Amino acid sequence: MNESIEIEYKILLTKDIFNQILLDYKDRITTDYVQTNYYLIHPILFQKRYMLRIRKKNERYELTLKRPFQYNRLETNIDISEETKDKILNHQEVHNEIMDILKDNGIDPLELENQFSLTTHRYDIQLEYGTLSLDENTYLQKKDYELEYEVIDEKKGYQHFLQIIEPYHLQYTGNCASKIKRVLNQL
Repeated sequence: MNESIEIEYKILLTKDIFNQILLDYKDRITTDYVQTNYYLIHPILFQKRYMLRIRKKNERYELTLKRPFQYNRLETNIDISEETKDKILNHQEVHNEIMDILKDNGIDPLELENQFSLTTHRYDIQLEYGTLSLDENTYLQKKDYELEYEVIDEKKGYQHFLQIIEPYHLQYTGNCASKIKRVLNQL
């Protein structure tokens, strides 16, 4: 199990600005991959502002729980097998640290629902204060574009994020809605 504090700044982009940033940073892209998120929902998850997903990336699976923590999010990740992924999606009993956290919070893992997934073509760029990601997201026959900067130092990362978006005349007033919220808004 891996836990970390997630500090990120993110903003939605138009397709044209996404393509321009991608072009401007093309020589600095360190990884380029496709990942699929299977979002798990439950009324108590929403009440507590938790996010739970299974991510498939490079033929591997990861179960992630994000919970509010101070002004950021506490992210808990564990690698799981495809068999475990299938058990979770088919309402079968699974034992791991994240399922224990859910049970401790009154959430029956057998009641988790998966109604949708989101596929992201992600381009990662390693910068001084963290990882800049350009995401082309596809869900429910819709496509959107997002710039995300996950940083280690909140203040320096924020200032650098503003410098990154300034040449594109983008205004940052706070993080855009999360991917799961954008999908839910389309339902």
